[in-house]
Parts: sequence; C-alpha cells; structure tokens
Amino acid sequence: MNKETFAHPSVNYKFDEENFAVEDESLSLKYFEQQIIDSQKYWRRFGGRPDFSGKVVLEIGCGHGALSIDAAISGAQQVIGIDLISDRIRFARRIVAERFPNIANKIEFHQLDIDKMTTLDGKVDVIISKDTFEHIMGIDRVLLSIRRLLKEGGLLITGFSPLYYSPFGDHGLHAIGQPIKLPWAHLIIGDARVVTAYNKHHPGVECHSVYELGLNKLKRREFLQAFDQAGFAIVSETVNALQGASKLMPLLRLLNKVPGLEDYTTVNMYVIARKM
Repeated sequence: MNKETFAHPSVNYKFDEENFAVEDESLSLKYFEQQIIDSQKYWRRFGGRPDFSGKVVLEIGCGHGALSIDAAISGAQQVIGIDLISDRIRFARRIVAERFPNIANKIEFHQLDIDKMTTLDGKVDVIISKDTFEHIMGIDRVLLSIRRLLKEGGLLITGFSPLYYSPFGDHGLHAIGQPIKLPWAHLIIGDARVVTAYNKHHPGVECHSVYELGLNKLKRREFLQAFDQAGFAIVSETVNALQGASKLMPLLRLLNKVPGLEDYTTVNMYVIARKM
C-alpha cells in the first residue's frame, strides 16, 4: 500500500444539495423504471451479478434506489442505500413501500455522508456504487471510509461514467437546452462556460466551479492511485465496457491504447476492489 497522500483540487469542494437540479415526480419515476432495466446491463459489465446471498450490502449514491432494490431481491440479508440528495431518498423509501413490500424489512435508505457512518464499521460484506465516483469530491477520504466499513476481504464494486475528459464528460451540461451535443466541446469552450450554461438553465443556482456542479475531473490513473493508497487491491477492471454502449465505443477502445489519448478516450471504469 502506497503511504503517500493522494491530493486533488476536488478535495476542497463539498457537495451542496442546493446546487443540484432535482427531477420532478414524473421524471423521477421514469428514470427509476429505466434504472431497474439497466441494472441487468450494469452487472453484465462486471461479468455477471455478484452473489449477494446472505450479505450485508451498502450502496453509495443510491439515488432513486434501483440498484439497492436489485441487491435485496437477489438475496442480500440487509441493504443500506445512502445518498446526499434528500428528494431521491424520499422517492426510494416510497417506491419500496409501494412496489416492493416483500423486501421492505431488509432495505433502508438514508440521506447521509459516508464519513458519518460509524455503526457499521467492519460489518459490511459488499459496497456497491453506480455512476457516482465521478461525482465524489475528496475520493481519497471516501475510499478510506469505505475501507473502514468493509469486513476484512470485503469487496467494493463500482462502475462509473463518463469521466470528465472523455467526449461527453461534462454530462452534457455545456449543451443544456441545445439539441446538438458535440464531443469534447466542454474541453474546448472551457470550464467557465460550462458553469455559465448550467447557471443559466437553473435560475437561482449560482455555481462558480465545475467542482460545484459535482464533477471531480479525476482521470483513470488518479482513480487507480486513490484505490491503491486507500488500501484496496484491484480484483478486476474493465475500461470502456461494450455491453449496451454506443456504436462509437469500439473505436474509443482502440484509441484508448494510443499514447497521449487515454485521458480523452476513457469513458467508463468498472472496478472490483478488495480490502487488503
């Protein structure tokens, strides 16, 4: 384990729920239903759904709750989903009560920062996270909290996309309200104009940095460095997974091997890491 301290500018920013645009009820429901379907594709990118039977599972960035529900249905003993956005936690609690009463006794959702979780220290078998790590500020700190919560030999299973320097790494924020999205446009126009586009489309929100938009700008090698320094061994990693991806992904996988292009062509990472 590398003892050096991992440092990145994003560590100086804290997620602020007030800066985050939350979907209305109809959009939340539509998104949730699509996420339930997408869970199957998500697990295929790891080679198949993990064995959750009898496990204590924690999901970081659970959002509307789809992946936590999938883990509970798959036989987990206990599932805890945490997220920083209160509206999404309320939605997740309601959808479980209404649609999945048979698993309601073994799944719970909390608006909570992982750093403030202490009651599960060393008790979690598997921590899962989907499309969240590219938004986490202070990834080194969060990974240390993950390690603290996991049992010895416990697994972190996380897949996330898109990384900031990839073709649409700003999550389309520079093109809000526009019909055309151009690859790498956010890098060409610069961070300031991305932030301006977001603020313009969300009256009352005043962000001053891409980090405040929830985009940490970490590159693949920086994520891997953070995993290593937090005390995790990589069990498997897939970069630019093809399952369910766009037709451009095979080309991006080829370009990813060209020296100097890795940062700009790494769209997604699917990582299984073990606590050492």
